Order: sequence, then C-alpha cells, then structure tokens
Amino acid sequence: WLRPSPPLWLCCGLGGCGSANPPAPAALEDLLQRHTQARGGRRAIEAIGSLEARLRIVEPTFTAEGTWQVDRKGRMHIDVFVDGKRVWSEAFDGTVAWDMPGDAEHGTPAKAGASALRHSAQLPTNLLGLHEMESHGHKLEYTGREAIDGTDYHVILLTLDDGFTTRYYLDPVSLLITRARVHKALHPDADPTPTTIETVYSDFRPIAGVQFAFHARDTELTTNKLLQTTELLDLKANPPLDEQIFKMP
Repeated sequence: WLRPSPPLWLCCGLGGCGSANPPAPAALEDLLQRHTQARGGRRAIEAIGSLEARLRIVEPTFTAEGTWQVDRKGRMHIDVFVDGKRVWSEAFDGTVAWDMPGDAEHGTPAKAGASALRHSAQLPTNLLGLHEMESHGHKLEYTGREAIDGTDYHVILLTLDDGFTTRYYLDPVSLLITRARVHKALHPDADPTPTTIETVYSDFRPIAGVQFAFHARDTELTTNKLLQTTELLDLKANPPLDEQIFKMP
C-alpha cells in the first residue's frame, strides 16, 4: 500500500489462474471504466497531485505511527515514529531511493528496499488510478474471475515497467480493489526473504471525491499469519509538500 508489495503474483498455485483463454481486451477496458467511475472518476483521480497521510502500523512486535507523502513526480517520503521518537525515514526522490535510521544524521542509498520505494508512487492503491497504469509504461491484464471466501472477484494482473507484478481483486459489487496478492519481503532491508502476502483493503472513504481504503491487513497467504495492519489516521489531498523531504540528507 504505502511501501508497496514487490514482485510477483504467480497466479498458478495461488488459488487459480482465471480462464484458460484470457478474456478479450474489451473486457479489461470495460472493467477499468467501471472501476474508475466507482473510485470517483478520471477527473477527480487525476486532479490529485499529491497525498499526505498520518498512519498507524501494527505488527506482532511493535506499534508505530508515520507520516507518508507522495506526488505525481514519482517521489515519496515516510517518517516512522515509536513513542513519539523518529526511528526510521526512507524516500525516493524520483531517481535515488534512500533510508536513514532514527539515530543517524545522514541518509544512505537504499539497497534491498529501493524498488519498493519507487513502486510506492506507481501502484494504483496509492496515488495513481488503475486506468493510468499503461500511460506510465506499465501493463494490465484481465485474467478473469476468481472466487475467494464466497466472493467471485474480477482479477487484474499489473506488471510494472521493471517486471514487478501484483494481482488486484476487484469486488464484483463495489468494483473497488479490496484484495491484492504479491510475492515479496515485507521489510526487504531487514529481511530480504520473500513470502506470499495478501492485503485486504477496507473502510473506504472519499477524499477529494476519490475513494481510498483507510485500513489494510497483510497476512502470509499460505499460513494466514497476520504480518501487519495499517490504518490511516488522516489523509489529505494536494497538500503543499516541502521539496527538501525527498532529498537525501
């Protein structure tokens, strides 16, 4: 969501591969139009040039709060706090990804997490709309329907320009993205071991006329182990952003 889920949704082995004969491109175009309208429409989505969120992150071993910012120039920045003290910062300035522990005065180029930071400004659960993916050099495929827990979802496979893939599940009634699945490391700089993660999005609210999920729950798909929940405490559209926040100290 905020720091996206890298690589790959191998559809085989994750509950089905959709239809043996991929649906025609017209099916994808129709679904994109209906999804875009459900979120608030092209005009409202594309009018949001930047976002700023206050969020709470809960994992089995800690609870943290953060301030996350992203813009349409492809830049992002997040500061993470525990008990009011900054413990971590990371950003992507449009070219270079960097991070900085709370006790450091200077940032260093991010390594394992660099791709995830770049993706944060690209994924359709953050700033951009799903209908904008192809104009940014990414690829969309409609893989058909997939039933999970009694709901027959529409499934769209997104492949970013660097090969990173995610499967998005559109609810057949709301047409909003309410699930995503990806094979990745949750915190790649701390532990690069990938695992299959499912994110369930809920508590949708309109911000500047666009629907955003205010709650996300990440679980390991094979074990159903809870990995992380993220709750938006506040979300602002088009706030003024300080250019310095994206630059590595």
